Amino acid sequence: VPTRLEVPPEVAQAWSGIRLGWKDKTSGKEGKIDVPLGEAAPLPDPSLVVRADVFLPAFAMGGGAITSQGVEAQNPAARVTVFEKGKEIFAGWIFTRFPDVHPFTHPRFSLHLEGGVPRAPK
Repeated sequence: VPTRLEVPPEVAQAWSGIRLGWKDKTSGKEGKIDVPLGEAAPLPDPSLVVRADVFLPAFAMGGGAITSQGVEAQNPAARVTVFEKGKEIFAGWIFTRFPDVHPFTHPRFSLHLEGGVPRAPK
């Protein structure tokens, strides 16, 4: 399993964050939040916070590395960490096209990766 992460410079220049969809299983409410890369954002319940570490629009594994095969959103993936009351409860990759691979599981909230947030033009 590749462990080396390689984010191509053009990917880092094209994307500034991730967009997550969330659903509160108890109330049925749904929404979206944007999480800037390298930062964290709370869910509607502020005891749950999501940190976005990496976004790869064309996730690929090979040659001992995890990388992106370009800047277009062909197989979007994000490496996230979820904290509840400051304690890490999930860390891993989530995928837009494959939400059941490494899913975030929580008794109240579900999360899914909508995609990346494009960097604003300078």
